[in-house]
Amino acid sequence: MTTSEADDRRSGGAASVSVDTGALTTAIVAAGASFFAQPGDWTFLSVVLGAAFLLILLAYHRPREARTLQGVFVRAAFAGTVALSLCIIAGLPLQLAAENAGMTNEAHAAADAVTEWVSWAWLPVTAVVFWLEPRIARALASTRSERRDRA
Repeated sequence: MTTSEADDRRSGGAASVSVDTGALTTAIVAAGASFFAQPGDWTFLSVVLGAAFLLILLAYHRPREARTLQGVFVRAAFAGTVALSLCIIAGLPLQLAAENAGMTNEAHAAADAVTEWVSWAWLPVTAVVFWLEPRIARALASTRSERRDRA
């Protein structure tokens, strides 16, 4: 039995064997990078895209044992893309807060400031998500009855 078949049996067969999670993660990172590279303001669409990236990533995440180098890389890729999604989601609310604080002296000054803040916030958010990944994976894998029994 392959690792993906064993994962499918543990998850009740809900996960598709044909999903390439590496390609999915790469697509999310590429989309996020292209979004950050664009000039201009953060919009509501950025929040929607960030939320969509996050939902896709959470839906297809398959945790690995962190005892192996591959497991550490999977965990780091998960943490980095979750952090990227969260930073994209936070962009518009932060821009609106910056504009309300009076940072609109120049054209796009608030948007540029927020892009810089979000770029710097990505690393610590990645570290926190990396540390929390086992808990996130357990929460994603648990069933409703398991959660009710714990409560």
